[in-house]
Amino acid sequence: MKKIAHSNLTAHRRAKALLDEAYQWMERKDWEEAKERFRKVAQKLTRRRARPDESKPLLTQALTGWARCLLEQGQALEALKIAKQALNLTPASEEAQQICLNALMASGKWQEAARQVKKLLARRSDDWHLHLWAARIDAQLDRWSDALAHLVTALRLAGDRAEPYEVAAQILERRGETHRAIALLQKGVERSPQSGRLWFTLGQLQRNTGQLRDAMRSFEQVLALGDDMPLVREVMGQICTELGWTDKAIEHALKGLKKDIDNPNLLDLLAFAYLQRGQTREAVQVLGRLIRLAPTDPVVQFKMATLHHQLSNYAQAVKGYRQTMALAPNTELAREAQNALELLDRYQLEQVFVLSMEDPVFRMKLIRDPLKAVQEKGFALSDASLEIIHNTDFSQFPKRWGSSPGHVS
Repeated sequence: MKKIAHSNLTAHRRAKALLDEAYQWMERKDWEEAKERFRKVAQKLTRRRARPDESKPLLTQALTGWARCLLEQGQALEALKIAKQALNLTPASEEAQQICLNALMASGKWQEAARQVKKLLARRSDDWHLHLWAARIDAQLDRWSDALAHLVTALRLAGDRAEPYEVAAQILERRGETHRAIALLQKGVERSPQSGRLWFTLGQLQRNTGQLRDAMRSFEQVLALGDDMPLVREVMGQICTELGWTDKAIEHALKGLKKDIDNPNLLDLLAFAYLQRGQTREAVQVLGRLIRLAPTDPVVQFKMATLHHQLSNYAQAVKGYRQTMALAPNTELAREAQNALELLDRYQLEQVFVLSMEDPVFRMKLIRDPLKAVQEKGFALSDASLEIIHNTDFSQFPKRWGSSPGHVS
């Protein structure tokens, strides 16, 4: 008997150590590593012949952790199967209930989710979490009156907690009652002023309804509460660009990038803000960082090509437009790139003819070797335009030596 007891104790210690490891991997969001450890614990405890009351708590933890990892990896049906095992073992486990409901909804099994939450409410009608779940599910099933009734109950039972206000606002917005959702959130931040999530949700809705200055004040509250996240800086920077506060937009983008140096949304925002301030070269540098992060993004390539076009960097512009077309063939963006490329080609051809009349050195080079001359000037022409230049007798063009280069009189 002593040997069996010692064996059980050792096995429990090993299981606990593996669970601790699994939770550490979960904190790093490495769901695969965490899942493997939860799975090992669950399988070992299931095979053992220990008394159920000894292994039940650890086994429930292992199963719920395993199910959560599966859910995070998008394997909703498999997560549901494991979560149900945890519920069968420990029906009162709130974590298992939550994962089970999440898995049902992720699998599109809304009716089953509704039955499950109704069953749980029959035993725990004063659980505000369950009423929130019921409200979410009823809203998805377009049972609005039931959803609102559960929301009212959840708000009453939850006291000053923030989550019911957030969920209620989301449901009201989905129903098209955005202004009502904003009013509810304003009440929520009065009762729970330390909730950064409530202030953030309020700011988002205010922005969506054009209340930009009110939205900025809400997001400033988020920052004041210490929730200085890149996403907050991104949204605040975007609002600043809409309000024409370019310097502030750049400030928010740069502060966000200090926390997430390679954030593509913040880099895009910073490039746009630099453009608003007329700092085209700085915008090119930022977009260069973005291209190194996402070299196959056709939108970024198109933006970079457009900037090079504005700076008369013809070769880079042509390269960017062609890259856009290659990355997004047969799309509206590819057609825009093609049109831009044709316009740029015509403009360059016109510039060659103008400069041939105004720049004597360039004119002589065109007469001697036209293809080499246009390349030295930085032009990047199509084969058709190069053929036109090759067949043109520039010695017959009128001279305008008195005009400044690039000026058409």
